[in-house]
Amino acid sequence: MARHVLLAILLALADSCQEIRVVSKDGGVVVGRSMEFSIPLNSHLVSEPAGTVHQAPLPPNCHGNPVTFTNRFKTISNWNVFAEKWTNSIADGVNEAGVSISILWFKGYAEYLNPADISGVACENALPHTKIGAYILAKYESVEEVKKDLENGKFPAIWAGTDLNIVPPIHFNIIDKTGAGIVLEHTKEEGVKWYDNTVGVTTNSPPYPWHLTNLRNYPHFQKNDKGREGFEYSSLGNTYILSQQWTGSGLLGIPGDYTSPSRFVKAATLLSLAPKPATTDEAIVQVFHHMNAADIPYGIVETGSENRVSLTSWIVVKDLSRGCVYYRAYTDLSVKRLCFDNLPDVKSAVKIEGNFSEGFRDTSGDLHPVDSISLDKHTEL
Repeated sequence: MARHVLLAILLALADSCQEIRVVSKDGGVVVGRSMEFSIPLNSHLVSEPAGTVHQAPLPPNCHGNPVTFTNRFKTISNWNVFAEKWTNSIADGVNEAGVSISILWFKGYAEYLNPADISGVACENALPHTKIGAYILAKYESVEEVKKDLENGKFPAIWAGTDLNIVPPIHFNIIDKTGAGIVLEHTKEEGVKWYDNTVGVTTNSPPYPWHLTNLRNYPHFQKNDKGREGFEYSSLGNTYILSQQWTGSGLLGIPGDYTSPSRFVKAATLLSLAPKPATTDEAIVQVFHHMNAADIPYGIVETGSENRVSLTSWIVVKDLSRGCVYYRAYTDLSVKRLCFDNLPDVKSAVKIEGNFSEGFRDTSGDLHPVDSISLDKHTEL
């Protein structure tokens, strides 16, 4: 019974994820991704060494040995556990070559090949869509390589796989350490399509080109306050000016709800207005703050027939240039990190969520007399 409830929730509610990309002046490429869900996620970051072998099921009309592929690189990816069982697909990941992939919900549009339609020689290069995330991390060291295989037909045919007995509707955002990115989508109307992700934002449905068209409705946002001179009017021969008493009017009317189109517009706008970070470290900090702008606190969004509460379960920030993954959860708000240069030689995992007490550091022992505090040190943004 619990498993059927999970399946219904997956089909109805997993539709609020977001990913953004920031490039710093020193060439660093940093990618932030959030996971919004309506039930507590038992999520782990899983590290795999190069040489790890993956196995995929065969379509029903294909016979012989299961399809396998092997990691060319070390990888760090996000896996979830439902009903005491690992999911078949990753939610997010990065490899040591600097390729990132995010798998985001694409409800109402995603459609893949019917597995029954694959037979003969087509069986030799076909994968369920639930394995595409792991496959890209295993095989590719650049977006250009992915695009080349897509263009020349060497990329696997993608058939509708299952995870927890459903066909999850998903699309893929792929970014590498040069900053290049593509959105890979499979739809009934368009078939297999990939689009250069020039905006550096991906959310959910509708398809990526629709989101770009929708951005044309929002050209008016700016950093500076509008009408700084205030509101001027006349009455009985006298002129009055009501000066502004607050700031932020340059972004007056920016979408702030949690729908996919609104989150895309808000993220794209904030990215376009934010100053380019000088360093990769500054880019990491900036990305965390951008992701916080889309954070869903527990209890303010309910969805589905059972009014399940949606929330931001975790955020990962991937430093593609230096090979590190930073992450924080919902209850444990501390930022933690995994880096490729310090991973074990066997497949290993760490749970993302922690306890509340792990999310802060008591600074009572850092208190010093005011007269002893140096006043010439500060952090410049």
